Amino acid sequence: MQKAHRWIMRGKQDVVLHEFEYDATVLKPREIAVRVEFTAISPGTECANYLALDPDVFIPGRWCAYPWQPGYSGIGRVIAVGSETEEFRVGDLVAGVIRHGTHIMLDADSTVLRVDPAINLEHASFFRLVSIAMTPIQVVRNDPLPTVGVWGMGMIGNLTAQLLQRAGGRVIGIDPLPERCALATKCGIRQTLDPTDPKFAEQVSGITGGEGFDITVDTTGHASTTLAMPEFTRRCGQMILMTHWRSQPVLDATRFFHGVFVKGITLRGAHECVPGSEPCVNAVELQRRKWAKILREIATGDLAIEPLISHRIKPVRCKEAYEGLCFDRSKWWGVVVDWRE
Repeated sequence: MQKAHRWIMRGKQDVVLHEFEYDATVLKPREIAVRVEFTAISPGTECANYLALDPDVFIPGRWCAYPWQPGYSGIGRVIAVGSETEEFRVGDLVAGVIRHGTHIMLDADSTVLRVDPAINLEHASFFRLVSIAMTPIQVVRNDPLPTVGVWGMGMIGNLTAQLLQRAGGRVIGIDPLPERCALATKCGIRQTLDPTDPKFAEQVSGITGGEGFDITVDTTGHASTTLAMPEFTRRCGQMILMTHWRSQPVLDATRFFHGVFVKGITLRGAHECVPGSEPCVNAVELQRRKWAKILREIATGDLAIEPLISHRIKPVRCKEAYEGLCFDRSKWWGVVVDWRE
């Protein structure tokens, strides 16, 4: 047994660095023990649960019920393997669903894969966030050279805009915070707009020839944003929702559904677990292929990851990180946690 540490959300806005005992010698035949090196905070999911916006945090047995260990994107090194695990060896670097902590056991049959040690490990720890941002490309109906409006230039929105632009779209990043628009520009997004500008509708009309965007993408999870999007989507265009509303006021969605109906808009959900249309043997294999592609893209440096890291922290700063991501978004937008000793 050895001392290990992990983050635990005990309640609303209550997160601590918790000490626990870890035994890397007690492994199931198809398990690997991993010493974590870096994890990346997912601002959407983790902040929502930190603020108790998801009601499941209060329901025992649910996926995020308090006390909850956050995190799902990280890089670590294998320190032990189960008796029937041959594809991983002690010393391998691996990426997987790694929670915020120093140690974790992973199922070798799940979506965990070996990582090239030459890759920038801090950048690689964001691979799941890139995977989420890649989902619109998987679910979108083919539309050559589309004009795309991406609402929200936070971590996921920025990465989504980068990927859609690389796929051939003319992408417009949309966010009311000038700091986020400036960050999007730094990451290569060629044009940004402020949706609170009184001339926003006029600007969209000018960009799209009066038709509206071919594709609109909502990464914000704000009900008012989602409900307004049909107005800016062309007839027979596409709307993609990358998140859902959490604990927000009840709103009248009549106008939203009327816009979707009258314009013949295709509405798609884009959760990371949606497999898309890529042929594959099974969901686990599909995720492995997807993650392998993403890690190759990160390794080439073609995706702008470095500008998306606003803070590099040690584990003791857990509360500071969540408070910053929730309430100081102009300064905090991307956090990598260094779990090395």
